[in-house]
Amino acid sequence: MKNPELITADDLNVWPDSDARDAQENFPRLVRKLLHETPGVSAVSVRAGNGVSAPGYDGVAQSAEMVSVLPTGSLVFEFGTDKEVRSKATEDYRKRSKQDDAASHVFVFATPRRWSGKDKWLEERRSEGKFANVWALDADDLEAWLETSPSSHYWISEHLGKQPDEAQTLEHWWNNFHQVTQLELPVSMFTAGREPNRDILRELLAEAPQTITVQADWRDDCLAFIYASLAADAENQLEALDQSVVIVKSVGAWNRIARQAGKSILIPAVDGVETKPAIDNGHHVIKIVDREQVVYGKVDLELPRVSRPDVQSLLNDCGVNFQQAGYLAGLARRNMPSFVRALTRNTAIQTPAWATDTSAPMLAALTLVGAWDANNDKDRQAIAALVRSDYDTVTSLCQKRSGGNDPVMSQSGSVWRFASLEEAYRCLSSKITDGVIERWKQVALDVLCEVNPSYGLNPIEKFAQQLNQPTSQIQYSEELKSGIARSLSMLGSIEGGDAQSRKLTSSAAEVVNRLLSQAVKDDTGRVWNLVGPRLRYLAEAAPQQFIDVIIDNLEQDSSSLLRAYYADSNDILFGDPWFHPHLLWALEVLAWSEEYFDDAVECLALLAANRADDKQRGNRPDESLTAILCGWANFTTVPSDERLAALDSVKRISSPVGWDILFALWPDYSAVITPPATPRFRTEWCPLTDKPVKREERSSFFQGLVERALTWSDVTPSNLKRLVNHINRGIMPEDRVKIIDYLDELALSTEYNDDDRYLVWHTLRQLATSHYHHRAAEWSLPEEEVDRLLELSDRWKPTSPVLRHLYLFNHNPGLLDCALRRDLDDYDQIVEQRRQDALSEILSVPQKLDDLEILASRAVASWVLGQMLADRQEVDFWDIAHWVDSSDSKLTAVVDGYLYRALRQRGASWLQDVLDDPRLTALQRAAVLRCVPAEWGYWEVVACNQDDDNAYWQTAEMRVLPPDHMRHAIERLVACGRAWDAIDSVSLSIRSAKQEGVKTDLTADVLIGLLHVACTQESVKISSLSYEVGQVLDYIVELKADHVDVARLELLLYPLVGYYREPIVLHRTLATVPHLFVRIMEVAHRGETMLGMDRSASFRIAMSVLDGWRGCPGMTADGEIDTVVMQQWVETARQGLAAAELSDIGDYEIGGLLANSPEDENGTWPLPAVCELIDEVGSRNLDEGFIAGMCRGLMSSVRGVYDGGQQEHESAQRYYALREQIRSTSWHTARLLKKAADRYEQRAVEEDDQAEARQDEL
Repeated sequence: MKNPELITADDLNVWPDSDARDAQENFPRLVRKLLHETPGVSAVSVRAGNGVSAPGYDGVAQSAEMVSVLPTGSLVFEFGTDKEVRSKATEDYRKRSKQDDAASHVFVFATPRRWSGKDKWLEERRSEGKFANVWALDADDLEAWLETSPSSHYWISEHLGKQPDEAQTLEHWWNNFHQVTQLELPVSMFTAGREPNRDILRELLAEAPQTITVQADWRDDCLAFIYASLAADAENQLEALDQSVVIVKSVGAWNRIARQAGKSILIPAVDGVETKPAIDNGHHVIKIVDREQVVYGKVDLELPRVSRPDVQSLLNDCGVNFQQAGYLAGLARRNMPSFVRALTRNTAIQTPAWATDTSAPMLAALTLVGAWDANNDKDRQAIAALVRSDYDTVTSLCQKRSGGNDPVMSQSGSVWRFASLEEAYRCLSSKITDGVIERWKQVALDVLCEVNPSYGLNPIEKFAQQLNQPTSQIQYSEELKSGIARSLSMLGSIEGGDAQSRKLTSSAAEVVNRLLSQAVKDDTGRVWNLVGPRLRYLAEAAPQQFIDVIIDNLEQDSSSLLRAYYADSNDILFGDPWFHPHLLWALEVLAWSEEYFDDAVECLALLAANRADDKQRGNRPDESLTAILCGWANFTTVPSDERLAALDSVKRISSPVGWDILFALWPDYSAVITPPATPRFRTEWCPLTDKPVKREERSSFFQGLVERALTWSDVTPSNLKRLVNHINRGIMPEDRVKIIDYLDELALSTEYNDDDRYLVWHTLRQLATSHYHHRAAEWSLPEEEVDRLLELSDRWKPTSPVLRHLYLFNHNPGLLDCALRRDLDDYDQIVEQRRQDALSEILSVPQKLDDLEILASRAVASWVLGQMLADRQEVDFWDIAHWVDSSDSKLTAVVDGYLYRALRQRGASWLQDVLDDPRLTALQRAAVLRCVPAEWGYWEVVACNQDDDNAYWQTAEMRVLPPDHMRHAIERLVACGRAWDAIDSVSLSIRSAKQEGVKTDLTADVLIGLLHVACTQESVKISSLSYEVGQVLDYIVELKADHVDVARLELLLYPLVGYYREPIVLHRTLATVPHLFVRIMEVAHRGETMLGMDRSASFRIAMSVLDGWRGCPGMTADGEIDTVVMQQWVETARQGLAAAELSDIGDYEIGGLLANSPEDENGTWPLPAVCELIDEVGSRNLDEGFIAGMCRGLMSSVRGVYDGGQQEHESAQRYYALREQIRSTSWHTARLLKKAADRYEQRAVEEDDQAEARQDEL
C-alpha cells in the first residue's frame, strides 16, 4: 500500500502543468538527488535552477551496474517538461547524436510526465545505433525509482506540497525553522565559533558510513548546525544538500528507509531505532544527544555554544542595531531556545516547565535582582533576605535550572544571571507576591545607594584607606547593582494588564523616585555619582519622573546634579568614576521615544550650552545631540522634519550650540557618528533593525539644514566661514547656488569690518583655488560654480593690503595660477616673488612699521617672514628689535628668523656691531646670542665679552657643530652643565659629517668622557635622547674603543637606551665573563653599589640588565653556543655566587639564561650540551629558573577580549613536542619541558574560562 503522504506518478505528471517554471528548474534537481542516493552511480553532474539554460548535456553520470531504473554505462541526460514529450525527446536526441563521442554514451531522456509512446520511441531510436543505448524515464519510472530512494522521495514530496509526518528533509526543517523569527536567521550563525566542529563533521561524513554522535545544548541548534555545515559553501545553500539529509520521526519510517540501499544521512528523532541496517545499506547516521539525555559510549562531536562576537557581527549584517545585536548575541550564547523565542513572530509561547513547578515562586523573586556574585557575602545576604530562605537553597535551585536543553539560569565564574531575564519575568511575574515586592524595594535602595567610602579622596588617600581600612570598601558587587537596575528598567517597561503587573510597574517607579530624591537632596553630588552607572536604566524605568528631575536641576544656577556633572576628574586611573557620560547615555535612551524626545533634546542643549565642561574630552552633549538629530541614519523614532524642529529649539536655547549642531549634521561622507545608547526593554522605542533612511527623506533633511543656515539670525563671520567650507559637502547643486547667492548679497553689507571680510574672503579663495586646481577630480565642483566662487571672493576682498597679502605668508599659500603639484621649483619661485612684491607694497607706505607688525603678528610662516625681512633694505634690525620684548610668540619668531638669516649673510662683523650697539637691551642681546651660528669665527666675537661668552654657551641652541672644533664645543657645553645638549648636537653632527664625507676631531676618549659626565648632570631632555645616546655609543664602537669601556657605558646608560638599542658589547661580555654576572647579581640582591652610583640607582640598573639580557652563557657573536665556554662559565659563576651567599637565586637566574639558548638547524631544543649541563648540575633552583625562562610568555600577552588561551595552547603543544624529541636522551630536562607545557596549558584553560565568562555576560 502506497504512503498517501508521499507523491506518486500522478503528482509528477501534473507538476509541469501546475507550475511550469518550478518543474523546469527543480526536476533536474530531483534527478540529481536520485542519482546521488542510488548505489553504484558516480561522477554525477546535473545542472538545475538557473543552470538549465547553459549549453551542453543537461546531466552526466556513471553507472557501474544495472541499478533501479537505470542502465549501466556512461549516462548522458536530457530533461523535458513540455507536454509534447516525444517532440522534445526527439529534438534532444537528434542534437546529441551528432556529437563525435555519442557511441560511447547511453542517452537518457527524463520527463516528469507520463509518456504513452515511450516504448515505441525507444525501439526506433535504439535501432539507429547512434548511442551505446537509449533510455527514457517518465513519471511511472520515476515513481519506481523514488520508492527505492526514500530520502529523495521525501524531498520531492515536501517540495510539491505534501507534509509527511513520519520523516522530513533537513532542508524542509530549516525552511520552517529560520522563517519563524522576525528576521531570517543567517545560516552561518549556527557555525559561528564552531568552524573546527564543522570541519570535523564534514570529514566524518566523507568517510565510510558510520554512526556519528553529536552532543549539543538544544536539538534544534544541532540540526541548524548540521544544515549550516553542509550548506555553508554553496552559492545556493539549498543545492548543497544533494546528499539528502532526512530526519526520521517514527520507528516504522526508520525501518523502511534503513532497509533501502542508498547514500543518505539519516537523523533519528525517535528512540529505539537500530542503526546497523542503515549503515550496512550505505547510509550515515547522525544521533543528536541534548543536555537532558544520558550519553552511553563515545561522543564524536561536542558542540560548543556559538561565538558571541561572530553572532553579533552577523546580526549587524542583517540590519539589527549594534546594541541590540550585542544583547541578542549574548542571549544566543547563553540559551539558544530563548534567543529564538525572543525573535519569534508568535505572540504567545508555551509556558516552560520551570515556570510551573514548586520552585517557580523563588525563581520569580530572583528576577527582581537579575544577577549577583555568589562569592560576595553581601550579595548572598541580600538574595537570602529577598527570598526568605537560606542561600544554599537558592544555589541548589540555580544549579538545577542551569542544566538541561533550555536553561533559565546561567553561571559565568561566580556570577549567576538569568539566561533571558525578560522571558523569565514574563513567565514568572504572576508568582511575585506583595511581600517579595516590599522586600525587594528595600534591597534595591540599600544596594543602589551603598556609600562609596573613597568618593572624593585623592589617590594617596585612597591607597591609605585600602591599607588601613580594608573593610571600608564597596561591599555589594557590581553584578548585583547592575542586575537590580536592569530589573527596575524591565519592571517599568513591561506593562501587563493584570493588577499584579501594574503594582510591579508602580513599585519600580517608586524606587526610582526615592533614588532620584536622595540624589537631589545630597548637595555634595555623591549620590548622583553612586547611581550614575544605573541612570540609563532609571530613565527607562520611569521616564517622566526622570525627565522632570533632570530639567528642574538643569534650570537651577547650582544643583547637586550639576555639581556631579562637572566634578569629573581628569585622573582616569585613580579619580572617582565619571558621572557625565551616564547622564548623557540616559538622555540618549529617552530620545528614542517620540514622547520624551523633545525633553531629552532640551536637557542635552542645556548641558551643551554650558561650556564649563572643557575637561570632558569624550561623550559630550553636543555629540549626543548630533547623533540623535542625524538625518542620514535613524537613531530615534522621531521623523526627520521633527528633528529639524528640534534643531530650531536647540538654537533658541543656545545660538552657538545650534550653529555647531547644524554644521555637525551637514552631509559629509567622511563623518563618523557614534550611535547613541539604546533602550534595553522598551522595544517600541527602538526597532530591532535599523530602518534605512530613504533618499528623498535625506535630501529633504539636508535642504532643511541649508534653509536654516540662510535664514537664522545672528550669523557671525565665523559661521559664514563654516558655511563656505560646507558648500561642497554633500548638498544638491541648487542648494549650493542658494548659498552662493546669499553670500553674494551679504558682500554688499556694510556691517562687516575688514577682519570679518578677510575671514570670508580667505575661506572662499582657498575653496575656489582647491577646486580650480583639481577640476578633473570627481569631488571637484563644476567649473561654472568655481568661477562664481572666484567672483564672490573678489567681492569679499578686504581693503587692507596687509590682510590681502596675509595668505602669502602661510606655509602653502595656494596660488590660483600655479599649482604646487605641477612644478615645485616654479611654485616656490613664484611664491617667493609674490611675497617680495607684497612686502614692497606694505613697506612703501608711511605706516609701514605698524602694518609690518600686524603682518608679523598674524603670519603663519613667521620664520620665513623674518628671513625675508633680513634681505630687505627698507627694514633695519633696530626697526623690529623691540618685538623681542613682546609676549607675542609670532613676533619673537620673526625676529629669530631675521637674526638667523642676517648673521649668516652679514658675518661675524655684523654680530660685533650689534653686540656693541648701546641700543641693545638685555632681552635683545639674549635673542641675538641664541641665534649665533655654531662656527669658530662667531665664537671668537662672542668670546670678546665674558658675559656674552657665558650667556652664549649656556643658552645657544646648537645643531650641527663644526667638524674640526667639536671637542671645543663639547668642552664649553659640559662646563656649562649642558652635557646632554652636547650629546644631542654631537649625534646630529656625526650624521652630518658622515653624509658630507668629512672627518671630525672627535676621539673615543672624548665621547666616553662626555657620556660619563652627562650621567652626573640633570636635564629635562634626558628621556628624549635615547636615540641620540645610542648613536654616540655606536660611533664609539666604530672608533675601536676598548670593549670594557663600552660595556661600562652600556651598563651605566642601560635605563636610558637598554630598551631601544641592544647593548651588544655588554651582552657579549656577560656571555663570556662570569665575574661580571656575579657582580651584577651582588648589586641586585645584596645591596652593593657600582660605577660610583648610590644603592638605589645601582639596584635599578642591575635589575634592568638582568631582566633585559636574553642571551645565554657561552653564546658567540653569531648566535651559536660554545659548549666549553658555557660549561666553564656556569661553573665559575656558581662558585662566585656561592661565595656571595647567592647560590639559590643565582641558580634560578642561570636556569633562566639557559632557557635563552638557541635551537639547532633541525629545530631541536634544548641542545644536548644544555641538557647535559642541567642534568649534571641537578639544582632544583636552576630547574625552576629554566622553567620560568620557558614560561616568560605567561608574564604578558596581547589578545582580543574573546580570544581565550589559544596562544598558550600553542606554546604548550610546542613544549610537549620538544619534550618528545629529547625524552630518550635527557629524561630530567624533558620533565622540565613538560612542567612548562603544563603551566601554559593551565593558563590556557584559565584564559578559555575567562573568555567564556565574558561571552556569557549580559
